[in-house]
Amino acid sequence: MSYKPAKLDEVRHRALRILKGTASFNDRYVQDHKDLVTLIEVLRSMGCIIGFTTGTWDLLHVGHGDYIQLGKDEVAKLYPAADHIIMVVGVDTDDITKKRKGPNRPIVPQAERVKVLGHIRPVDILTLQSEEDQLFKIVEHDVRIVSTSTTDLPSLEKIQERCAFVVNLPPQAETSTTARIRQLSMDGAAKVLLNVEKRLTAALQEVRDEIDKS
Repeated sequence: MSYKPAKLDEVRHRALRILKGTASFNDRYVQDHKDLVTLIEVLRSMGCIIGFTTGTWDLLHVGHGDYIQLGKDEVAKLYPAADHIIMVVGVDTDDITKKRKGPNRPIVPQAERVKVLGHIRPVDILTLQSEEDQLFKIVEHDVRIVSTSTTDLPSLEKIQERCAFVVNLPPQAETSTTARIRQLSMDGAAKVLLNVEKRLTAALQEVRDEIDKS
């Protein structure tokens, strides 16, 4: 590590706050990836096991929270003797989300998505990902958590080159964010059509009334 002693001490204190559960949001949200690498190195030197997952986390719902919690639980099962399990969660930026999911996504901007994730108990470290597989290449981790519903990941063999274990989890909710957005769009369209129908009916009645008067 090339950090000066004072800076390294700061990172160690940050790591200790994360371990003790006293870390602030700013402790856990690591915007600089160089700082992220150093923080993870320090945590690993303290005997921590690192779990890692990424996602868009748009319109956060219970399935997202259950997925992260279950992922952390699975890491603990793989390392029952570990004193500490650290879950690192990557968040796709708005730009990469638009490229992956279309121009109308995300619904919730990245700053808000990160902030909301910060309220989820099993999330220990948060960071942004601005390129596909960017964090996969720099985060030293022991266990990668992936979803069976994600189709644009590298092969499991390639993923496992960077870690000891890969945990492949099914979606933890009956509906996905995409399905929920689609339903909201359909509901909105139905309301618009109903409103148009009412207006047309009223307009036609006015025409009939005028004809009857003439």
